Amino acid sequence: MSSIKLKGSSSGEAILSTDATAAKVTVDKNVDITGNIVTSAQSQVEAVNTPAQVTVNSATATSLASVSITTTGKPVMLTACGESNPGQTGGWFYYRLYRGSTEIGARHKAENGGTSSQNYVFAITHIDSPAAGTYTYSIQAYQGSGTHVFGEDGDVEGAVITAHEIL
Repeated sequence: MSSIKLKGSSSGEAILSTDATAAKVTVDKNVDITGNIVTSAQSQVEAVNTPAQVTVNSATATSLASVSITTTGKPVMLTACGESNPGQTGGWFYYRLYRGSTEIGARHKAENGGTSSQNYVFAITHIDSPAAGTYTYSIQAYQGSGTHVFGEDGDVEGAVITAHEIL
């Protein structure tokens, strides 16, 4: 049997070995692939807006869904999606992710090119790189033109935001 033993800077190690019958990789559960000691588990949470529909009819950003996460300082992957029902022909709105009151990632625009009450979906993703701490992320929308109802049938259509720390 031959083996290679990789030792981390602390007590963690990974052993690669082979013999006549099998190859085996053993990794200490507290060590990541680079040999760093893992001191906490990945954080992952999900939130859905309240069962009430959210109406956006002003240029002030309105939260559609929010989630709080405590991180160890590694990047946070955010994904948000939902649906809108415009109240008129040709209406449009902006949507964007926020960390607290700070806009993050790109701003997106959705426009109704058809008639009123023509539901359509939106989705957005972003990787944020905050310092270790607790943060509240949200998906927010604001008016470009007209009125838009998000989650018109409550939480079965409500906006969803998911955040998880990437280890």
